[in-house]
Amino acid sequence: MAPRKNKTRNMTRNGGIDAGVMLVLLLTGLAGLWPVFGEASFIRPALIGVGLGMVIAWFGAWRRWATWILATATVGGYFLFGTVAALWNRATMGFIPTITCLKAMVFGSVGVWKQFVTASTPVASFFPFMLVPFILGLLTAVTALSAAWRAAHPQIALIPIAVMTILVILLGTSTPFQPTVQGIILTAVSLSWIVWRNHLKAGSVSAQGTTVSLAGGSWLLKAAIPLGIAILTVSLVGPMLYNGPDRVVLRRELTPPLDLQPYASPLVSYRELVDTLSDTVLFTIDDWQRSYRLRLAVMDTFDGMVYNVGQASGVSRYDRVGPALISRTPTSEDDMIEITVSVEGYAGVWVPSLSQNRKVEFSGERAETLTESLYYNPLSDAMINTAGLGEGSSYTLKTEPLSGEPSATTPVTTVRMPEPSWVPEAVGGLAVEWAGSDGTTLDQIHGIVDRLHTTGYYSHGLEEEAASLPGHSSYRIAQLLARPTHMVGDDEQYAVAAALMLSKIGIPARVVMGFWADSDSVMDGSTWTVKGMDAHAWVEVPFDGLGWVAFFPTPDKNNQPEDETPKSRSKPKPQVLQPPPPLSSADEGSSQGDPDLDPDKNKDTNEKATDWGFIFTIAALVTVPLILIAGPIILIMWLKAARRSRRRAVPNLSQRVALGWQEILDQAADQGTVFPGSATRRETAAVLCDTFHVTAVTDLASMADQGTFALVPPTAEEAQAFWTVVGKVSHGLGASLTPVQRFRSKVSLTSLIRLRAPTVLVQEGS
Repeated sequence: MAPRKNKTRNMTRNGGIDAGVMLVLLLTGLAGLWPVFGEASFIRPALIGVGLGMVIAWFGAWRRWATWILATATVGGYFLFGTVAALWNRATMGFIPTITCLKAMVFGSVGVWKQFVTASTPVASFFPFMLVPFILGLLTAVTALSAAWRAAHPQIALIPIAVMTILVILLGTSTPFQPTVQGIILTAVSLSWIVWRNHLKAGSVSAQGTTVSLAGGSWLLKAAIPLGIAILTVSLVGPMLYNGPDRVVLRRELTPPLDLQPYASPLVSYRELVDTLSDTVLFTIDDWQRSYRLRLAVMDTFDGMVYNVGQASGVSRYDRVGPALISRTPTSEDDMIEITVSVEGYAGVWVPSLSQNRKVEFSGERAETLTESLYYNPLSDAMINTAGLGEGSSYTLKTEPLSGEPSATTPVTTVRMPEPSWVPEAVGGLAVEWAGSDGTTLDQIHGIVDRLHTTGYYSHGLEEEAASLPGHSSYRIAQLLARPTHMVGDDEQYAVAAALMLSKIGIPARVVMGFWADSDSVMDGSTWTVKGMDAHAWVEVPFDGLGWVAFFPTPDKNNQPEDETPKSRSKPKPQVLQPPPPLSSADEGSSQGDPDLDPDKNKDTNEKATDWGFIFTIAALVTVPLILIAGPIILIMWLKAARRSRRRAVPNLSQRVALGWQEILDQAADQGTVFPGSATRRETAAVLCDTFHVTAVTDLASMADQGTFALVPPTAEEAQAFWTVVGKVSHGLGASLTPVQRFRSKVSLTSLIRLRAPTVLVQEGS
C-alpha cells in the first residue's frame, strides 16, 4: 500500500501547480468567446464550469474513480449547477431550476451548438447560449486535470486544452480576442509545464517519494531556450499569419436556418396598403421627425413577376440576433437616435426600422418571444421577426445618426447584386438615354430618377383617379415605359423601374418599401400615427463612406394626369351616290310638258346617276380594308373559341381538368403575365391573385391539382363544375382591364404561337 500512499501524497503536493496551470490555460482559451458574446457575462458560466470540473477531477483522482463514475459525476454536476451557472435569468430566485431550465439543459446540451453558430453576434441575450462556455469549461477541466493527475504521461492533458481552444476559434467570429496575447500565454505556460513535468519524471523525485524543492530552478534553465523561441515566433509570425476576414469560423460557413421563401414580397401588398388600409392605423411612433424614413423591407431580386428579398446570399442573409444588432457600437448612447414603435393594425413579419440600426428592445407580453425570433441583416439593414408583429407589440429602436448626401466625386461602392431577369426591352434603352454619356455617376443616377419624377404622373388607379394597374411585373413596367412622356403609376412602379434602369447601366440598386410622414400624415408634435396611406417605395444606391443612399423617383402626388377619356363622336358614313327614286304616274304625266324632265334630254344624267362601276369601286375601297383588318381578328378569336371548346370536350376527364387550368394560363399570357418556368399551380395562382385580385384562382388551382393528381379521376359532374369556375376566373381576370387592354388580350397571339410545356401529362385511357 505504500506506493499508492506515496503516489497520492505526490499528487496532492504537486496537484496545486497542475491545477493552477490548467486554470490559466482554460481561462485563456475560453477568453476567445468574448467577441461572440460582446460582453463579460460569459465569464460567470465559464468560471463555474471550470471550477466544477476541477473539483470533480480532484475527487476522481483522490478516490480513483472508474471512468463511468467520473462521467456520471460530470453529468450530475452539469444538471446540479447548470441553472445557477448559465440559466439564472430563467430560474426561480436565480438558482432553483424551472421546467424551462430543465428542458434547456436536456435538449440544449445538443441543440444549442447549431443555434450558437447560426446566430448573429453578439449572442449574450440569447437563451440558453450561456450553456456553451459552461459545458466547454466543465468537460475540458474534467478531462485535462484527470489526465494530468492520473495518466502515465501527464502531458496529454494539453490535448483537451488544444481541442477546446480550436473549438472556441471555430465557434467564434472572424475577429479574434487578443490573438497574440492568447498565443504567448498558451505557449509559455504549456512549454513551462511540460519541462517541469519532464524534470519531475527524470529525477526530481527521490527514491523515498519526497519531492525535491523547485527553488533550484534547473527546470527553468532547460525551458528557457524553447520558451524564448516559441514566444518570439508567436509574437512576430502570429500577427502576420492572421488575416481577419479569411479566418475560418463555423458561423461563416454554415447557412442560417431562416428560409425566406414562405414570406411574400412586401411590395406586393403596397396597393392594399394605400387602398384598403389607407385609413387604418398601423403604428404609433414617438420621438419622430419628418426627415426620418421608416423602412419596412429591402428587396434586391427581380424575377419578372415581383421584386423580392433573395435567398441566402449577400443582401438576403438574415441571422438571428439579440437586442444588440452589431458587435460594436461606434457611437455613444447619447448621440443615438431613439424612437418607440407601438404596433396597432399591422400584422406581419417585417419589422419597421430606420437606417443604421444598432439596438432594438421589445416590451410587452410577447417581448421574450419577439426577442428570440428576431433576425437581422447588416448589409440590407433590415429586420424580420418570424413570430410576427401584432397589435400590442412594442419596441424601442436605437440607430446611428443619418448619413450625409453624396457629392459629385463620391464613388459608388462596388456591390454584387442578383442579376434581374425578364427585364422589359424599354428599360435598357431609356436608361442609356436618360442617364447620358457625360457627367459623373451621380449625374447618371439623377438623370434617371429625375426624369421619372418630373415626366411621370401619379395615380394609384383608385376611384376618381386615372387608370393605373397594380403590380410591378415585367408587363406592368413595360406598360409604364411604353409612353415615356405620359407615364402613369405610383411608388410601386416607379421605384422598380428606377432600380431596373440603374442596374442596366451597371449601378447597384435595390428597392425599399416603407413609410414616411408628408403633409397628409397625422402628426401630433413628435408622435406620428402611421396609416396605410403613408406607405411609399424608393430606391437605394451604395456610396463609399455613406452606405446606401435613398433616391425618390415617384412623381409628386399633385402631378395628376388629365382626363383623356375620349368623348363620343358621330362617325360620318361614307358618301355613296344613291339612285333617284322612281317616278310616279303623275310625275310621268306632268313630265311630258316639261322639257327639263324629258327622259331623252336627261339620258346622260340618268346614266351617270346609275354608274354601278363607280358604286362598286367605292364599296371595295370601304369593305376590303375592313375585311383585311377584321378578318385576322375574327380568325384569332375563332381559333381561341374553338380551342376552348375542344378542351372542354376532351373525353379524358383528368385531361379536361388540366386543360381548363391551361385555359386560364393562356388568358393570363395573352394579358401580358409572365410566369417562371418552374412555378407550380399554387405559386402561379398566388401571382394571379396578387396581380388581378381574383381570389377564386387559388381554389381553382387546388381543384386542378386534385383533378389531375388524385388516384381517382374526377367525375363528369366535377369536371363540369371545374369548367364553371374556369369561366368565373376568366371573367375576373379581364374585369380589371380597360376596354382597350381587354381587346388587345383577345386578339393576342401569345397563347397560340408560344410552345408551352403541358401542365400535366395524362395518358389516354388512364
